[in-house]
Amino acid sequence: MVWKLLSALSAVCLGVACYFAWTNQKALVEERKREAYFTANLKEVQDHKALAGEAKKNREAQLATATTDLEATKTAVIDTTAKAQTKEAELAVAKTNLDQVTKIVKDLEKQIADAGDIPALLAQIESIKKERAQAEAALANQVQRFAAAQERVGSLTASAVAAEEREARGRRGIVDDDFTANVTQSFTDWGFVVLNKGNGGGVFANADLEVKRGKEIVAKLKVRNVEQSSSVADLVKGSLAEGERIRPGDLVVAAAEQSAKTAKGAGAAAPAGGAAAAAPAADAAAPAPTAPAMDSDPFGAPMAPTPAAPAASDPFGAPAAPAPAPAMGADPFGAAPSAPPAAGTPAAPSTADPFGN
Repeated sequence: MVWKLLSALSAVCLGVACYFAWTNQKALVEERKREAYFTANLKEVQDHKALAGEAKKNREAQLATATTDLEATKTAVIDTTAKAQTKEAELAVAKTNLDQVTKIVKDLEKQIADAGDIPALLAQIESIKKERAQAEAALANQVQRFAAAQERVGSLTASAVAAEEREARGRRGIVDDDFTANVTQSFTDWGFVVLNKGNGGGVFANADLEVKRGKEIVAKLKVRNVEQSSSVADLVKGSLAEGERIRPGDLVVAAAEQSAKTAKGAGAAAPAGGAAAAAPAADAAAPAPTAPAMDSDPFGAPMAPTPAAPAASDPFGAPAAPAPAPAMGADPFGAAPSAPPAAGTPAAPSTADPFGN
């Protein structure tokens, strides 16, 4: 009995399974048809998309070409507009020139009509042209000569100013701030040195100098005698350290403080004779050079068999005390002053150094 029930259930299940199998088979066929349809439709869509992409690329290329053509057209329009404006300006200038030429032609026609004799008028025009050319040439020559004269006047003025400044500095005994020289001979024991520069090198009498060795100031000098290419300077007492000596080749520079500048600043309102009186006073205040022992010659010569000079005398025969600075007109090398001329006798020409040396 049980097996009959089971058989019936099995038959029912088999029938249901067959029904579902038939239904699924039908649905599968429909799905396959749909798949085939969608596959065919997808291919058409892809082909259509490819065609649309190609069309888009073509449109973009055409758009780029059109944009380039548009920019070129704009540039051409701008250039054409500028050229048109230029041509209009040229045309306006041409019209103005034409009006002027027309006016000149009318004036010439009127002058020709008034003149009557054309050859004579042409000859007169040629003569006027030649005279104008000659006048222009003469004017150019005068302008050139005037420019040359102005340049020469400027040069002479500058030279005169430089000469005046040099003369003023020479009279006051002031050297340039960048002045340099070297010691060629040193006579420290006698209190003086010889420099390798003179008037030609910018040295002036009574100038204040300093001996510089490295970055230190070794001693101070005051120029006494000046020649064209050499000079003699006295050693300022107390400026050289004890045991120190000035050596040949030492550098000599302008003193940081020039006594002439200080004196000028202090006595700017002094009378004219004050400067002449100040020079001897300054020399008188200068210390006397220390006399060396008379057992050797400053130039290295052997001792002469002559009696020894007093200890206080100078080996060159000068007095022990420094002589005052020579007045204007005196010999700078110590010659005796000439006697004053007698009354009524014309004075001899002055031999004074214009720079006060």
